[in-house]
Amino acid sequence: MVAATIRLMPHHDANWRARLEEARTRQAELLAREGMLTAAEQDELLALREAVDRAFNARFRTTAEYRDFYFAQARELLEAEGIDMPLPQVADDATVEEIDRVLGMVWQAVEVTNSETF
Repeated sequence: MVAATIRLMPHHDANWRARLEEARTRQAELLAREGMLTAAEQDELLALREAVDRAFNARFRTTAEYRDFYFAQARELLEAEGIDMPLPQVADDATVEEIDRVLGMVWQAVEVTNSETF
């Protein structure tokens, strides 16, 4: 009998919520400013968007948790868009890159479908 293997997420952080809220709070501060943002503030805003994504994804302990969460979202999106596209089986020990490759196919299918219907 072969034991199932899992892959730990490379950037798991038990304090992900605090980091997420910190980045979102700073984003809100920048976006609430009147007038144009300076170049430095625009750069900070872009960096904060990446920080939000990193913090959100740091909540997943394993790549299987990451896969399950984003595949559920992908299935909902495909269903909402009326696209019949089965998602391939992705192993519990898949890498983030392997999972993201499949998700990229989903986003591309939605983009193509939407561009053909408008």
